[in-house]
Amino acid sequence: MLFTSYEFLLFLILLMVVYYSIRKKHQWILLLLASYLFYAIAGKMYLIYIIATTLSTYLVSYKINALQEKQADYIRENKEVLSRDERKEYKAAMKKKQRTWLTLCLVFNFGILAVLKYTDFAIANVNSLLSLFGRSKELPFLRFALPLGISFYTFQTMGYIIDVYREKYSYEKNVFRLALFISFFPQLIQGPISRFDDLKKTLFSEHPFDAKEFSFGLQRILWGYFKKLVIADRLLIAVTTIVGSPKEYQGVYVLVGMFFYAIELYCDFTGGIDIVIGIGQLLGIHLEENFIRPYFSKSITE
Repeated sequence: MLFTSYEFLLFLILLMVVYYSIRKKHQWILLLLASYLFYAIAGKMYLIYIIATTLSTYLVSYKINALQEKQADYIRENKEVLSRDERKEYKAAMKKKQRTWLTLCLVFNFGILAVLKYTDFAIANVNSLLSLFGRSKELPFLRFALPLGISFYTFQTMGYIIDVYREKYSYEKNVFRLALFISFFPQLIQGPISRFDDLKKTLFSEHPFDAKEFSFGLQRILWGYFKKLVIADRLLIAVTTIVGSPKEYQGVYVLVGMFFYAIELYCDFTGGIDIVIGIGQLLGIHLEENFIRPYFSKSITE
């Protein structure tokens, strides 16, 4: 269900009506249900992967937090008898256990991503190598369906579990709240990738209807649609024409095509982010700006 489709607009309107009609403390629960419905519409089987990622992240964050609490309790209870070296050795041993759980979680979650996204790419390379040695028989492609937004939510869970490991904040005790953080539908397709401690301040809060905030969100969405549908999609036609006919379009046309492609890429991505952030504003939820003047950035972080 694309953000630019009529089906999504109907989905969003119905969500808005229910969202501001129910009790405010239940709004986040509605968002979780809406996010899973949004995901199920894209593909029911995809739910298996996002639920598996959510559960693995929750269980490992729980285990890491339990080890951290055990360490703190042990040191506090034995601070009078433990030497500095013994305390240091105990901390190192506990950190190693935490690191083991962290590694297992990252391997599992990124393993799902790697298998689904890169298996056929690996098979294609193996077939190419086999052909070099005169082998005519090729390995069959598995053609896994790639779940919606799997790269984004995998990296988001990575940030969360690493933050818990580094004791930046405690793990989320409510698995359903963690599920919403991972599956929140506006950011599933192209981000932004959010930090849990930043997003939870607004994602789980109660949001009464705010006409001013709603108006700003609507304006942001319309601006995003304008950039994607009016600018990016129109420029893509010109770029495709130039690239598709290299013999007819040479010289200055190549430069024009490069310029148009840069603008098309910018408007397509920033338009999508505008729509995402605008949807968040409609819900009273503030998402991070992550696509500010990318062509003028001085580093990868920017």
